[in-house]
Amino acid sequence: MMSLERLAPGLLLAAPRLGDPHFERTVVLLGKHDSEGALGWVLNGQEVMQVSELFTEAELVPHNLVLPVGPRFSAMARVGGPVAGDSGWLIYRRGESQQAELREHEVAIGEELVASGAVEAFDALMRGQGPAEFRVLLGYAGWGPGQLDSELQAGAWLPAPLDAAEALDGVLEDLWESAYRRTIGTGPGAFSGERGSA
Repeated sequence: MMSLERLAPGLLLAAPRLGDPHFERTVVLLGKHDSEGALGWVLNGQEVMQVSELFTEAELVPHNLVLPVGPRFSAMARVGGPVAGDSGWLIYRRGESQQAELREHEVAIGEELVASGAVEAFDALMRGQGPAEFRVLLGYAGWGPGQLDSELQAGAWLPAPLDAAEALDGVLEDLWESAYRRTIGTGPGAFSGERGSA
């Protein structure tokens, strides 16, 4: 199992033994974990609506602007966590923002990924000046000081290494399974005796 001090960046996989259908096979992208608490985003949360539809319904699209067309805009925005459900977040590769001034709004998630909830980032995206590959999430997951550590010690979550390509481009319905299999193959102790219940 990964050291509690080195959880972020990484993934948190809901433990099979948790038994809560609301969290079944939940995968959290953990961006921050320190003495002040932890911050992350559920990657495979409940679908909300298509990204382009969400931008239009939320009245984010300026008049006379035609949204870019592509698979990322027709993909589904998802619930990113139970905190601030009306906040929007973009997850994308570091360095893909074409506007340098937007980088000050980014939350680094390791060497490869960033998250941004800035209105300016969404505006750039809709104008075709944002990242080519991204996920749109509503809300986030947050833990107070020591809270996540307690949940981990209680066996609620399995820390897993972050694969940036899988987190950004993987099939979300398969994400828990693939991350779990990759994790239990990296060392002993992860959910020992639980393989059959996954």
